[in-house]
Amino acid sequence: MQDEELEQDEKTVLRISTFDSILTYVGDFGKYQWYLLLSLFPYTGVYVSLYFSQFFLTLVPREHWCRVPEVVDLNCTSEEQRILLAIPKADEYPYYDGCYQKDLNFSKLLREGHEFQSLVWSTNKTVPCSDWEFNYTQIPYRSIAAELGWVCNKAYLVSTAQAIFFCGSIIGGFFFGWLADHHGRILTLMVLNGIALIATIATAFASDFWSFAICRFFAGLAFDNCINIPLIVVVEYMAVNKRTLVFNMTFGLFFALLSTMLPWVAYFIADWRNFTYVSSIPILLCLLTPWIIPESARWYISKGRMEKVFEKLQKIATVNGRTFDPKIYGKFVKGLKESSHNAENATLLDLFRTPRLAKHAILLILFWFLTIATFDGHVYSLKLLPDSVFTSFSLACATELPAGVLLTLLLDRWGRRFCGFITMALTGVFSLVTLLLHSSALLLTMAILARFCLNMAANIALQYAAEVLPTPVRAQGVALIHIFGIFGHAIAPYIVDTALIWGGLPMLIMGILSSITGILVTFLPETLGMDLPQTLQEGEDFGKDQSFWALPCCTDNNL
Repeated sequence: MQDEELEQDEKTVLRISTFDSILTYVGDFGKYQWYLLLSLFPYTGVYVSLYFSQFFLTLVPREHWCRVPEVVDLNCTSEEQRILLAIPKADEYPYYDGCYQKDLNFSKLLREGHEFQSLVWSTNKTVPCSDWEFNYTQIPYRSIAAELGWVCNKAYLVSTAQAIFFCGSIIGGFFFGWLADHHGRILTLMVLNGIALIATIATAFASDFWSFAICRFFAGLAFDNCINIPLIVVVEYMAVNKRTLVFNMTFGLFFALLSTMLPWVAYFIADWRNFTYVSSIPILLCLLTPWIIPESARWYISKGRMEKVFEKLQKIATVNGRTFDPKIYGKFVKGLKESSHNAENATLLDLFRTPRLAKHAILLILFWFLTIATFDGHVYSLKLLPDSVFTSFSLACATELPAGVLLTLLLDRWGRRFCGFITMALTGVFSLVTLLLHSSALLLTMAILARFCLNMAANIALQYAAEVLPTPVRAQGVALIHIFGIFGHAIAPYIVDTALIWGGLPMLIMGILSSITGILVTFLPETLGMDLPQTLQEGEDFGKDQSFWALPCCTDNNL
């Protein structure tokens, strides 16, 4: 009898040797978890604000032209007349050259009483602009880029400021990652949101490129970790089979709602400095972090603070209406010690020591990097469309939720590999088709369809990395992939800037990159229905027995 009890006890120890396993005893998807899902709302607000607000802070109307003081001073001239008089014509929208003016001595010609028609046809020579006028019909405010003339030969300053923001994110990723591991997630969130709040408010006082860029650099320190850390904490307290819900539904709902609203906040405030103040409100709310989300139980475990883990489990049980048996906790601690003895230690370099594992890591890096570069490229290219950028931005962001819903329905049927391929291939098709279109409605439709596919592709890439990489290097590998993703964020504005060379070049580049990404994904192993690799050797062998042409939606026995 004692032998049977001992055997049963050992099985229980093995069964509750992880935090996920003991969580089932206190409730892994009850009231407490729903509260945590709602707690993501303000952090999603910070993420949306940091991610997209700079787009509207530096938004410049496409309809801009040289300001010629002599012509402006003529009370009898409208904007259209001034353009006709002083600005050369162009073949593409807005059908005049926004960077050059006619090389005429307007003061002399006006003094001598020349008629308007003679001014229009007098010369084909041009000189660069030194100052600009803007048409604020569609964009009803003067952004910092418009104030400081970041157009034409200075248009790169908008992209450079954005790249500097993401450079801050790279440094912040390393620093706040270290801080989170050594001093906890809650303290880290307080510090990073505090820095983001100060930097965001300081942005409103910027008066030149470098003051603006420095403020955005410090705001960028918080980007990515502002949502990654809360997401990781919430996922830790969530049932394993409900985690897709967190990523594809809850975050998708909050992200879609807030990003769809953001452009209209900018539109109705119609002042870039006041918009900066308003966009800092979600960051201010997140300073209440200690009262919003709990500390990571896994961090407590890593630091040996088991009494805190016990307190947290008791609280979860109370909120979920469960009774927590301390004996179960004792078995959990014992099982935890047993499993820690058998844990395999590895560094990031181990990810690249064996050929198949290294190949998978490189493919995952390229998948995420190219997806992010294309995603942001499509975001920034919305300002190139003749339609209202506020409308097009909102419609594109509104695709986030339906994309998440569709992906939730398809991902566990069609598999990660096929879904990754088809979403990026379709993005390539929609991007390249725009080169053949001239209707603004069709161009906007293609942009929205491409964004819809990219929303799904980005979610697939996030999940793929966590499933392919083996446990000993999973966290480090995912962090490395995210760093390369930030480089994708940084280069995207420069892809859009190639429109200065040829209007269709950004879409051509993004169409090619998307198509290449879709092909690369097909060389990754399928993870649907597979046990995640727990050791480096399992990671190396993962997918060896899979056929290249295997599709989970066609057969259940092909993996």
